Amino acid sequence: MHLSFAYFYVLLCLKYYNALAAEGQTKITVGAIFYENEKEIELSFDQAFREINNLKFFELQFVTIKRFMPTTDSFLLQQLTCELISNGVAAIFGPSSKAASDIVAQIANTTGIPHIEYDWKLEATRQDHLNHQMTVNVAPALSVLSRAYFEIIKTNFEWRTFTMIYETEEGLARLQDLMNIHALNADYVKLRHLADYADDYRILWKEVYETFHEHRIILDCEPESLKEQLKISMEFKLQGPFRNWFLSHLNTHSSGLQEIYNADFKANITSARLKIVDPNPYERKKTRLTKADQVLNSQMMLPILMYDAVVLFANSARNVINAMQQFYAPESHCVNSLGRPWQMGTYIVQEMKIISEDDVEPHFKTENMKFDEFGQRTHFNLEIYKPTVNEPLMVWTPDNGIKVRRLTAEQESSSTAQDFSEQRRVYTVVTHYEEPYFMLKQDHENYRGQEKYEGYAVDLIRKLSELMEFDYEFMIVNGNGKYNAETKQWDGIMRKLIDHHAQIGVCDLTITQLRRSFVDFTVPFMQLGISILHYKSPPEQKNPFAFLEPFATDVWIYMIFAQLIMTLAFVLIARLSYREWMPPNPAIVDPDELENIWNVNNSCWLMVGSIMQQGCDILPRGPHMRILTGMWWFFALMMLSTYTANLAAFLTSNKWQSTIKSLEDLIEQDEVKYGSMRGGSTSLFFSESNDTDYQRAWNQMRSFNPSAFTSNNREGVDRVRKEEGKYAFLMETTSLTYNIERHCDLRQIGEQIGEKHYGLAVPLGADYRTNLSVSILQLSEKGELYKLKNKWWKNHNVTCETIHEVDGDELSIIELGGVFVVLAGGVVVGVILGIFEFLWNVQNVAVEERVTPWQALKAELMFALMFWVRRKPMRITSSSSDKSSRRSSSSRRSSKEKSRSKTS
Repeated sequence: MHLSFAYFYVLLCLKYYNALAAEGQTKITVGAIFYENEKEIELSFDQAFREINNLKFFELQFVTIKRFMPTTDSFLLQQLTCELISNGVAAIFGPSSKAASDIVAQIANTTGIPHIEYDWKLEATRQDHLNHQMTVNVAPALSVLSRAYFEIIKTNFEWRTFTMIYETEEGLARLQDLMNIHALNADYVKLRHLADYADDYRILWKEVYETFHEHRIILDCEPESLKEQLKISMEFKLQGPFRNWFLSHLNTHSSGLQEIYNADFKANITSARLKIVDPNPYERKKTRLTKADQVLNSQMMLPILMYDAVVLFANSARNVINAMQQFYAPESHCVNSLGRPWQMGTYIVQEMKIISEDDVEPHFKTENMKFDEFGQRTHFNLEIYKPTVNEPLMVWTPDNGIKVRRLTAEQESSSTAQDFSEQRRVYTVVTHYEEPYFMLKQDHENYRGQEKYEGYAVDLIRKLSELMEFDYEFMIVNGNGKYNAETKQWDGIMRKLIDHHAQIGVCDLTITQLRRSFVDFTVPFMQLGISILHYKSPPEQKNPFAFLEPFATDVWIYMIFAQLIMTLAFVLIARLSYREWMPPNPAIVDPDELENIWNVNNSCWLMVGSIMQQGCDILPRGPHMRILTGMWWFFALMMLSTYTANLAAFLTSNKWQSTIKSLEDLIEQDEVKYGSMRGGSTSLFFSESNDTDYQRAWNQMRSFNPSAFTSNNREGVDRVRKEEGKYAFLMETTSLTYNIERHCDLRQIGEQIGEKHYGLAVPLGADYRTNLSVSILQLSEKGELYKLKNKWWKNHNVTCETIHEVDGDELSIIELGGVFVVLAGGVVVGVILGIFEFLWNVQNVAVEERVTPWQALKAELMFALMFWVRRKPMRITSSSSDKSSRRSSSSRRSSKEKSRSKTS
């Protein structure tokens, strides 16, 4: 009983104290205009003034007058405004952007009553600024908000192509800077108005999916219609993985998107909202939240901005009243338009434009509030977040741009919703069959799925998936992609990436400026150039009797017959010439007989020695014999000189060597045609080059008939091998080296032309491109890329015979082998004749010396082997004491030797 009485007594004392305090405070009347369905804004308005009036040392007491509008009637709005002014209000709040006119701002400007707005307004003209001098808008200026979105989309997200969809004029104004990224180029930025598809929104989303193949969508629509639009878009797979949405309305978080969020929403959805002031961690938490507290905590833009508008006006009014040390209420009327405006209202508006957010109490709900001279809010902070799970990501500020937001432990633990967009992704990798990048295994029938493929690209994607922790599946197309200049369309890998049917393109895909206009590339995983693939003719079989090739067979036959005829003619003419008959012994003055030395043996020896340029130890004496000999020498000189020259030319011309050693050689000749893959990066290199030689090569390739271009590299390689030296193929060095390693009849001509790179292609603006590039760099630093290249370029079972390509002046042993054969044959014939002669002599010795043939053979052979004995006895088979027999034997042998010499 005593406790309840004491409690009642304390309440009476507090009420009496507050009444006394209120009597000492200056009362200020303010007015507000609301529409009937703006209960949350009204609650925020009341809550703000309630908190201000409850502050002990605020020294001002605010009284509010609220008026409500059932419709957007401008006449009714004017009447309500004039009513508030006639009631002596010191400020008018509102109405929201639903108002069809700016009549409130014009009346306030005339009467000098501060006018505070809290909702978006389209950019005012210069005349509007003159009519709105008493208006301050705490809502972000649309031009600054548009610049913020530009920095988020272009700088941070790095989107270069996207589709923008808006619902209201304010929404279009929020996106105006984004429209200038590519000047509304239809290939990059597509703009659509929701009102144009009001009859059936499915037409819009079908167009976005099937016609635009869009993966990046910027949607600005009211929160009330957002869920409906997202549900419809889901029917066209626009909420699948690798889709990116940016919802630009600042009230997106109030749309109830979390209510429909489920596992089917795998798209990456982000949005932006005004950044509210982080709560004081040491502030005591309320145990009971009112309806107004719930509204303010929901971060809905208009209620929060209404709260800030009240705080801004109240603190500015207090500063002005304290500075003037008095307050006089306005006495204005709409009917008395010629009266003087309320002067204090002008001071309050000026104070509102310059007041610091650190000098107000209570504090603003939103961060960074600054105004320009026209009362537009130019400074504010935006929070970039995921509306599906209410997860803050980054913060944008006008001065510092975008920074990643650091969350407190309490904020991190507050979000318990599952983010389906962060689940393990499945990438579609588009490629085409090309050795050694992507191939079917020889026994691929025994495998399923990705296991039946092999190649450099397969191993590369597998290693990247291990580093980045993603799954993948292959999509196979025909070719890397060729660009049609007339239709401005691509095919192959490029087409699938542009249409977003695949996320990664991998093969021998060269990074070019044209391709970079349509897709993005990672850092290169391979460096290469262009070179010439040509046929390597097998060397001709070398002829060991190549020394006979300078003369035809009939020439050799004629030479042999000429030798025989000249020998016989020489013998005959010599026997007719008296000058050629000489005495056998020159010491005998008057011999009984004469002899002629030009028998068949000597004549033949002269013919052979002459043609061999060796001469002879006996020469003719008669003039006609000398003329005959001179003519034969002339014939021998001509034949030998001709043979020597032809032999050198013939042997050097048969060497296995190419006459084409560079691109310049190809250009200057007209026997070998050459070309490249049609529409590939190699043909693009030559067609767009400013180098004179490259332009000449391109013009020649275009002029060849039939066409020198091929549909793919495999066709070019087959054509080089089929035409056996009549066709050369310009291709990238990586593929060229691979084919040379596996085909012994192919070779590279000249050095590398230019420098090119292979990279992974991804759709424009793909958020995973950076991670792919980092992973490729990691593989390169670890040496994995080098190992992969060796594995698929060097590991094969083809062994080519090493062919030594010699210079023109060098002759091999095979080509001169016939000379050695002739030498060996002559030696063998000479040895055989020598043996027969030795045996014939042994037989004669045995008969003359009356010994057995074996004794004669033994004696002659033993003496022949004694190299140190330089004099041979006349008889070697009997004792040296039998001198008479030796003499007789010697005389007989001498007579026989003489007779032999005469007959020879």
